[in-house]
Amino acid sequence: MKLNDWWQGRVFQFVHQHNLVYNTCWEDPAIDRQVLNLGQDDHVMVITSAGCNVLDYVLTGPANVYAVDMNPRQNALLELKIAGIRSLEFDDF
Repeated sequence: MKLNDWWQGRVFQFVHQHNLVYNTCWEDPAIDRQVLNLGQDDHVMVITSAGCNVLDYVLTGPANVYAVDMNPRQNALLELKIAGIRSLEFDDF
């Protein structure tokens, strides 16, 4: 392994393991919905990121949506958003 690769890996790990990196997604999941054409028998694994795409995929009704991320803070943010959806009024959310 080159020293530069090692260094970049350490910096990446430091940033992603100690900070919330994404709080909102900028991608448009509508394109994903068209391409993936998710149905009730489908199982999807997605990088959690800010959780926006995860929540959008759930709306299409697949059997399962698995959200994974190397940064546990991103998964915690998704859990917070789910808790807000379940317990807050729309305007408050």
